Amino acid sequence: MNRADSELMRGILSSDFKEASEKDADLVILNSCGVVEKTERKILKEALALKEKGKKVIISGCLPLISFEACREIADGLVGPTNVSSVAEVAEKVMKGEKGIIIENEIADKAELCSGKKRAEKDTSSAIVSISEGCLGSCSYCITRFARKRLNSFERRNIVKEIKGALSSGFKEIQLTSQDLAVYNMDKGEQDLPGLLEDIIGTEGDFRVKLGMMNPGHAKKILKGLLSAYGSDKLYKFIHLPLQSGDDELLKKMNRGYTVSDFLEIVSSFRKQFKESIIATDIIVGHPLETEESFKRTVALIKKVKPEVLHIFKFSKRKGTPDSKLKDIPDRIKKDRSRIISELFEKYNLEKNKKYKGKKLKVLIVEKRKGKYLARTDSGRAVVLEKGKMGERVEVKIIDYRWNYLIGLTEAIK
Repeated sequence: MNRADSELMRGILSSDFKEASEKDADLVILNSCGVVEKTERKILKEALALKEKGKKVIISGCLPLISFEACREIADGLVGPTNVSSVAEVAEKVMKGEKGIIIENEIADKAELCSGKKRAEKDTSSAIVSISEGCLGSCSYCITRFARKRLNSFERRNIVKEIKGALSSGFKEIQLTSQDLAVYNMDKGEQDLPGLLEDIIGTEGDFRVKLGMMNPGHAKKILKGLLSAYGSDKLYKFIHLPLQSGDDELLKKMNRGYTVSDFLEIVSSFRKQFKESIIATDIIVGHPLETEESFKRTVALIKKVKPEVLHIFKFSKRKGTPDSKLKDIPDRIKKDRSRIISELFEKYNLEKNKKYKGKKLKVLIVEKRKGKYLARTDSGRAVVLEKGKMGERVEVKIIDYRWNYLIGLTEAIK
């Protein structure tokens, strides 16, 4: 979502400002995340370092609403996540030597602001498209909901227009993002992600769509429509369902709004319909209420499901959330639990990737990273290539693998 906001701000600023390197810039915008305290410290430290170099600094994104005083003390300007359309106004004030602050709870359709166009990011054929902002959740540990506020779904026609603009600019992959894709349009009375996907699938062009996070409880309610949409060749067979814990009691205390069985039902249905698929999930370890038994249940579930993508987060207490009042678990326990799950994940995923060695797969080349190319299979599996051309669909031979990606033979590219 932050990358999508950054591209939108870049487009807005391009009318009156010229983009420059950090070294040459007069003004630097740090588009921030405030999910964990460690990230906050890193962003504020970077802002101070830039100020010491004589730069004007604007902090945008979630952090100004989460830690207003700390941001205001350091930065010359602040822009909230719902106020990106005002970034040029704030920048003009800052360059005049004034303090520019706009962090109001503004209802804006960012898809409409994009006006059907997408500025090309360097070395990528992938465009990130936000379909909504905010969420309907009330998770006990989450600070982001206080910054992004309640759900604001963007109009279907504006989203499709933005996608058409991205495709006409040469993008071949569309990444749909929001805090929870599954609740799309519920603020307008109808949970209608499948309807939006139908419109996107019906758009002309040879492209692929990667869906972002969906809360399992909300995804379950539209499972039939989701599975139908996923049947299209245009959608990667990739589904991201953040579980957080394999213990129902802890999920209840976290106020996640679903059970482990809800998660398992979606995973089972998805894998049954799409044999070659990718399950992505998130796990929080070291929550203050996570007991040894709770953690063991999470480990057992990971062993059972073996998700292909696993994001592991050590619990971070955030002031202002209900869980901030709980007694924290020692860091050594968090680190141990994170290590146990990480080692488990890397071991079984290495075995999963091993079976692809020697196979020929069709991939879409989506990004250039450090002189190499990132491509994705039809399921969304990552393949690294030595050579390639952005946006091309090619056939490659898998010659090696790592625990988190496959390695393709570039000579096989046609």
